Amino acid sequence: MPETTANTYPARERLLAASLDLFTAKGYAGTSVREIVAAAGVTKPVLYYYFGSKEGIYLELMQDTYSIFLQIVSELSAAPGSARERIIRFATGIFDAFVERIQVVRLIYSIFYGPPQGTPPFPHEKYYDTMLETVAGFIRKGVEAGELKTVSIHSATWAVISCMNTVMEEQLCQTPPRIDRQGLIDVLGLILDGLSDGGRR
Repeated sequence: MPETTANTYPARERLLAASLDLFTAKGYAGTSVREIVAAAGVTKPVLYYYFGSKEGIYLELMQDTYSIFLQIVSELSAAPGSARERIIRFATGIFDAFVERIQVVRLIYSIFYGPPQGTPPFPHEKYYDTMLETVAGFIRKGVEAGELKTVSIHSATWAVISCMNTVMEEQLCQTPPRIDRQGLIDVLGLILDGLSDGGRR
């Protein structure tokens, strides 16, 4: 059985929170099991009981985050509306989730774009693949319904995704963001104006 402590917050959740704090602050390679269990207020056997190793707790963080992402995408994709409404709803929903989970996002970005840290493999590119596929689906249906011009689905998808990524990544800056959620809506509006039949001049 795992160790119990006076802290009523479950040991498993404390370990996940402590590892996220430390991985973000010190990097995966720079964080030891000793530091994680000390920060969580448990002993090493508790970490091994739940996760098996430092690699195991990292993979659990990554899989939990990706599972939440897929659930959000599923909910946003199922909502009805025009192509414009669905794209804006999707973009703002992903933005909200990004900001709400900014700490784990920082960790993912540091691992995906930064130097190797010895982390066990995890397919972080699946986030982009899923977003590209979802937005492409919205645009394709919009073209088929006559809501959007007959354009390159590939190019239109990248226009939307590029806007989303730029605004979301601005939130990662240590200085105050220069564009926010409303800015995302405004810029997407310009893109969608250009893609819609009403955007013809």
